[in-house]
Parts: sequence; structure tokens; C-alpha cells
Amino acid sequence: MNNVLIPPEVSVYIGVLVQWGFLMAFLYSLTTSINNSAKQVVWLSLVMAISYCFSFFVDIYDITYIELFCYDVVTLFFIFFLRYYLPEKRISTYLLFGLSINSLLFLAMHIDVFVRGNYEPWWFWSVYTVVINMMDIIMVSILFIKKDFLMLVHATDKLVSGVMRLKQNG
Repeated sequence: MNNVLIPPEVSVYIGVLVQWGFLMAFLYSLTTSINNSAKQVVWLSLVMAISYCFSFFVDIYDITYIELFCYDVVTLFFIFFLRYYLPEKRISTYLLFGLSINSLLFLAMHIDVFVRGNYEPWWFWSVYTVVINMMDIIMVSILFIKKDFLMLVHATDKLVSGVMRLKQNG
């Protein structure tokens, strides 16, 4: 993974900042839910903190994009599992969205670099670098803000209601 636009030395710092953000989100949600029976945000932030803290044990110089893809897919399954049992919808939608985008980008980079053998930077690598970091920031932010700031839940609800109306009409 030495052939990305951001050098591994800088990537380590970005990764630590994101890990710190998920850990702080977990601790924040834990402290704000002490006198509250709703613990959905605590569970979701715990899953994200554990998922991202696993990278402490990963050597950034030797990890492949397919391994990063697998980490995100496993985390997606845990979020889907929690979504089934927890009534919280807004935060889990943002986490599923961010993890899905990240995992698709990891898979696309794996195909580009390891399957197609492309080692020359092109526009997709720039998109990858920006979007991966944006998704991480969005996922950390939703755990603190707890508002539909990108209108994802609103758009999802509209899309689902439109599909249901189409099914009912014919």
C-alpha cells in the first residue's frame, strides 16, 4: 500500500485522529447516557471504536486494500445486526452509508492496483483519498451531532416510500 497519494507516515496520523474521534464519541455517548435508558448510540459508537481501534494492530506498510475492505464489511454486518435490535435509525444510516462508501472504494482500489496492476496515480486515486477521509469525518460527526445534517435519512425515507407506492399501484 506504499503507492497511494498520502504517504503512510501522514496516513498514520489521519488514522489516529479518526480512531481518537471514535473513542471520544464512545466516551461522550457513554457519559451522556448514564441517566438515560436509551443506549443505542453507546452501542453503535462502541462498534465503531472497536472496529477502528483494530488498526492499532495493523502494520500500515503491509496492509492491502482487500483487508481494509474485509474490516469494513465485518463492521457493516455488526451495524446491520445492531440496527435490527436497536430502534435508532439516524446514526446507523450514516454509519452504514459511510462504511459502504469506504468499503466500495477499498474494493475499487484493490481492483485498480492489484488486479489491473495500475501503479500510476490518476483522478480516481484523488477521489479515493478525499472521499475516504470525508466519510470518516462524517461518521465521527454523526455520533456527536445526532442530527440528519446531510438529509440522508430524509432521502432514504422518501425513496422507500416512493418504492412502496410503486409496488402498491402496480
